Amino acid sequence: MTQPTFSVIVPVYKAAATLAKCAHSVLDQAPAGLELILVDDGSPDDSGAICDQLAQADRRVRVIHQKNAGASAARNAGLEAAKGRFLQFVDADDWVLPGLYDAALPLLNEGADVLFFGIQNVGYTPEPPLPDAFYPSLASLAGEFERYLVTTGQFATPCNKIYRAQVIGPVRFDPDLRVNEDLLFNLLALQRCGPVRFVPQNYYACDHTGENSLSRSLRADLLDAEQATRPALFQFAAHYGLDEAQARQLADARLGNVSVAQMSVLMSRKGPLSLRGYRQAFRRMLAQPAARKALAAWLAADENRLMALPYRLCVALRLALPMALWCWLRGSTTHSV
Repeated sequence: MTQPTFSVIVPVYKAAATLAKCAHSVLDQAPAGLELILVDDGSPDDSGAICDQLAQADRRVRVIHQKNAGASAARNAGLEAAKGRFLQFVDADDWVLPGLYDAALPLLNEGADVLFFGIQNVGYTPEPPLPDAFYPSLASLAGEFERYLVTTGQFATPCNKIYRAQVIGPVRFDPDLRVNEDLLFNLLALQRCGPVRFVPQNYYACDHTGENSLSRSLRADLLDAEQATRPALFQFAAHYGLDEAQARQLADARLGNVSVAQMSVLMSRKGPLSLRGYRQAFRRMLAQPAARKALAAWLAADENRLMALPYRLCVALRLALPMALWCWLRGSTTHSV
């Protein structure tokens, strides 16, 4: 049997409304030498049946059914089954934009280990475009790691990349992480790559408006994920030649970025988080100088200066309880102290 050129891995959970669009966005433009691996992660809706229907209609589709274990475990199952020379990850509520595979294959065949392309964000802030450039190593971009790892996260997501299979090798997603598992995966995998190719065109559409989107949910574990991935960040920085001070600066920048994201979530999302949970999250952020600095800068830039003033004072004075109480009262739907 001829080895597939591409293996496209899609974890599937509660995706009955979007899965067909996602699958056809790949199949309708893909070459014959492609396998689309749909991993039904114990989905309770009709997603599993839709997977099977897609496989019956197109021999390029392979289906794996497993008990629910999370997106990381589903992606790992897809990686174990994948036979392609190049690997791609697509989320079941997203879709691939036209022209990707025609553009990608020549660039990959020229020797790129990883192809980076742009993402069209739906319901979210657009990312700055990538350069149109070839780099013999990511070490060429060491001075811009903060931009790619922290500010834009373009190194972190797996969805804007096609990887040569050998780059991923034994690297797998950590099923114990519920957020930032993508970043951890890429910090490890990208240490294994040589030449990389960037293209500015958007070839992937990411939908942030769905009910399962992390950007729409209340969670207080973002700093846990930052701490869990920090050792890999230092390892990545050292691998590409950053000294200890530069690596620390990169880690502090990421801590500040994560803290801003965590505070934004706590201030704007609703959910059953207790007052104690809010307080613990704020206390943890305010205990970190890098986090306080980033939060102060973010709040100072808020156009609604009057509304932001109490938060700015709390950050300056390290007062977690007033912020926690305010967010708990205005944001929670279920209150439990």
